[in-house]
Amino acid sequence: MHQITGLESVSATRWLIHLEGEEPFPLNKTEVEHYGIREGAFLGEEAYHEIMEKLLPKKVCQRAMYFLLKMDRTEFQLRKKLRDSLFPEFLVDYAIDYVKSFHYIDDVRYAVSYIDYRKDSRSRLQLTSELRGKGVSREDIEKAFEQADVPDEEEQIRYWQQKRRYHPEEASPKEREKFYQFLMRKGFSLSVIRRVFG
Repeated sequence: MHQITGLESVSATRWLIHLEGEEPFPLNKTEVEHYGIREGAFLGEEAYHEIMEKLLPKKVCQRAMYFLLKMDRTEFQLRKKLRDSLFPEFLVDYAIDYVKSFHYIDDVRYAVSYIDYRKDSRSRLQLTSELRGKGVSREDIEKAFEQADVPDEEEQIRYWQQKRRYHPEEASPKEREKFYQFLMRKGFSLSVIRRVFG
């Protein structure tokens, strides 16, 4: 028997169930009523195992798939969304293993797609920083760069030169400095910038 130490309302139809000595877990109003859950009562073994081994694993996987259908995500991002949905860590792990088994999440694939979409306008350093911010490991980022068709940094600088209509032969020292600072904020090194413009 498992004592119910609290019911915490998290929305109009959703409750966070607290059992003594265990991580809380979410149930909807219908499920709370079905299992007769109320503060101070006890949850029987049969109901407990049904919730923990059937109901919640199914719910967390469905939630994970819902998030992935809306948009591609890294493992880090999906874990955060599931934690924000109040699932305990063991269920988050279960859902991650489930979606990984079908290759629904793949951080290298995500990074390759991210790089391919933005490769013309961002430096390698900037792309790496953005992907790290999304929880992608340095190892997976390196693998992604090996797979992605990334232009070299000189090509990227020329892209920005055209886009910003920068003409080095006509630019004043102030305009040149402003453009160089813009490129450096994009993650390009001064040595590469000078190599392009002489």
